[in-house]
Amino acid sequence: NGADEKSILDDLNHYKKIDSNADITFFLSKLEDFKNKYDKKTEIKKTQIKKIKYKIEKEEFDINKDYDNDNIEDSENIKIQKDTDIKAIRKSVLYNWKNALDNKYIKWSSKYIDKFREEFFLKMKEFLDYLKDIMELENALGEETGSLFDLSLGNLLKRDIEYIKQLALLIKNNENIKKLCDMLGRFVKEEESYRIEKVLRKETFYTNVRDINSEEEIVGITYSRDIHNILPQEKLLLAERVLETLFGIKYFENRLLTFKKEGYTDYSYDEMVEDEIQVLEDDKKGPIIICVDTSGSMSGVPETVAKAITLYLAARAMKQKRNCYLINFSTKIETIDLTYPNTMDNLIEFLRLSFNGGTDAIPALRHAVKTMNNENYKKSDLLFISDFVFNGFTDEDHKLAMRQKKNENKFYSLIIGSTPMFNIENSIFDYNWCYDSSIGSVKEITGYMYSTIFGN
Repeated sequence: NGADEKSILDDLNHYKKIDSNADITFFLSKLEDFKNKYDKKTEIKKTQIKKIKYKIEKEEFDINKDYDNDNIEDSENIKIQKDTDIKAIRKSVLYNWKNALDNKYIKWSSKYIDKFREEFFLKMKEFLDYLKDIMELENALGEETGSLFDLSLGNLLKRDIEYIKQLALLIKNNENIKKLCDMLGRFVKEEESYRIEKVLRKETFYTNVRDINSEEEIVGITYSRDIHNILPQEKLLLAERVLETLFGIKYFENRLLTFKKEGYTDYSYDEMVEDEIQVLEDDKKGPIIICVDTSGSMSGVPETVAKAITLYLAARAMKQKRNCYLINFSTKIETIDLTYPNTMDNLIEFLRLSFNGGTDAIPALRHAVKTMNNENYKKSDLLFISDFVFNGFTDEDHKLAMRQKKNENKFYSLIIGSTPMFNIENSIFDYNWCYDSSIGSVKEITGYMYSTIFGN
């Protein structure tokens, strides 16, 4: 937008603000040369004008003769050259200013890129450390549990990882608890359902077809004029001159006795065949309901064992995409349905709950029985984990349980302690186990008698 001395000095001032080390002496010298050059020409012009004025005053000046167009054009050329030179100086200043600005921007960008790169590497290190922790947890829980952590739904906190590690390592390092988890995992089995499906498949069949144009083997005798295959007795006709005429007649009438030859060619064809196959219905795997006692009498090792077993079974159910429902109880209950999108994060948050109060198992049992009426929890396996230090169930509870057993629901109990506090013969449970944490043994209990499955 044009150029003059002031605009150039302003540009140099801004240039110095961008780059304090910029050497602007070159441009100042060029500006000074410009001033000297054109100031001198201006002075010459002024002198010429004074002389003209003087001649006019003395009446010695002829305008048409002395002040011709050449002088006018010369003045215009000087003006154009002056504008061109001043613009060239300013253009050079702006070019260097822009380069300095670009260099500053590159340095600024590189600085922030390095900053973001460091932040990215830090986050990646934290993420890889997190994956390492997750891998250790999965190794501790065993292959049965599979991949449990949906990273798209959020990461576990460090304190959660440490807590679940504690439970997982308890399973891994305690052989009896690991055997108990494996046994319960097999006993609380998957209910697999199959359906028969008819499918069509294309099958290729191969066969041999008779080819009358092939001469692979003799299949009989026929009449023809095939000289190559005539019988020997027909050839004898040619031995006697009298009989040659008969041979000729038989030849023209196709009445020569000849061997009949045929062959076979391979032939294939496709047909659609209908088969019946058994298809496993994955969505029919049996659901699991687990009731966990976290009352005051369970505090300490019994509660830790109960939650470790709950973690193993719930994780296994999640991996197998089985519906899983957890009930935490003392005198009141807390519940969680581990149906997707609930993940391990939700499970750990649930396992952290502890009431540490009295024990009333009836609300937990009745809630579990009510849950069995839901479509997603029909034909469930209910596992009741407690020390059973509470009053027994009522007759009404027995009736509710029997009604659900008729609907193919199963009731199991795991007693954490030395002996149960209820009569097994009148128990609502189909199977009963007792884990004695003091000696690390597991017993399967039937009636008033029990047998040790494994132990110290």
